[in-house]
Amino acid sequence: MISHPMFNQNFSENLLINQKKNLHRYRCLIENREQTVAIIAGKNVINFCSNDYLNLSMHPLVKKALAKGAFQYGLGSSASHLVSGYLKPHQQLEEAFAEILNRERALLFNSGYQANLGVISTLLSRNNLIISDKYCHASLIDGIILSRAKHLRYAHQDLNQAENLLKNNLHKKTFLVTESIFSMEGTLTDISEIIALSKIYNNYLILDDAHGFGVLPAYYSAKEVPCLITPLGKAAGSMGAIVSGSHDLIENLLQFSRLYRYTTALPPAICYATLAALNIIKKENWRREKLHELAKFFNQEAIKRELPLTAYNLSPIKCILVSSNQKTMLIKNKLFQQGFFVSGIRPPTVPFNKARIRISLNCLHHKKHIIALLDQMYELINL
Repeated sequence: MISHPMFNQNFSENLLINQKKNLHRYRCLIENREQTVAIIAGKNVINFCSNDYLNLSMHPLVKKALAKGAFQYGLGSSASHLVSGYLKPHQQLEEAFAEILNRERALLFNSGYQANLGVISTLLSRNNLIISDKYCHASLIDGIILSRAKHLRYAHQDLNQAENLLKNNLHKKTFLVTESIFSMEGTLTDISEIIALSKIYNNYLILDDAHGFGVLPAYYSAKEVPCLITPLGKAAGSMGAIVSGSHDLIENLLQFSRLYRYTTALPPAICYATLAALNIIKKENWRREKLHELAKFFNQEAIKRELPLTAYNLSPIKCILVSSNQKTMLIKNKLFQQGFFVSGIRPPTVPFNKARIRISLNCLHHKKHIIALLDQMYELINL
């Protein structure tokens, strides 16, 4: 092994500083999972970490479609879409989303992160201005950095401040960027108001709907959003992301996005299975309705216990503020011992002194498990 003492020392110092701040990350090995239960270190725990809100990743019809797709198309696509990796399931998935979202065209990217980077870095340049919510996802921020556009942020969901920024920059070619549901807050954006602002000030709206698709009812017309990004790793239980909009938008991304051009396409079997998941979302409305029922129940029980939720709404994302990094991880580990698998979220994912426990609801969770979790949470947060 080649030794690099100077670099190794720097690496070690970085890790030590991270550990002292209680910011060190560990991967949790899940040995198996089924519906709302995960097996970790031989222990069965109720999984409150997953973004599989509608429980479709393990649905029998989805697994059957995945197996059928793999049998017919094999494992990998073997090339990028623009070389020889564009197969029938890729086309079918794009067309299905264009239809269900009432869009002219759709384009499949390999992940939500890749889609956000690809869209923003392709459509914008240093001559543009981006106005975004302060809590936008890291992938949107990285896309903005890559674009080299001027960037202004408004306080989280403060649309009055957003409007003031738009008023003060009328002479610039401006893009407005936000999300439907914010993944570490559980807050909902007023999409109709964002659309109205975009029209009044004639700017281009880019909306990341990662946690909204399949979860929220049709609370806005997708046709009114010029560029809609729909990642598939949450309610669809799959992977990849669909970008949809006008014919010219999609053709520009297809022709000029480096993130799209130079990436091997998703395995076609994944797309085949995602089509099955999409059909279930369209047919089985009870999944979304049950999720809303559980979200309301969670809110009520959290209020009873005076737990500091970041938002009380129909979002399946429930975040309980703790503040201290150390205490957040202590609570996470104690809850695991009691049979609950939750996420401990710390900086830089959230602001400093805003560490929290993040809980994700699944349409197959039981109310008795929510009550037991919140009872434990109440005791631990008040220690």
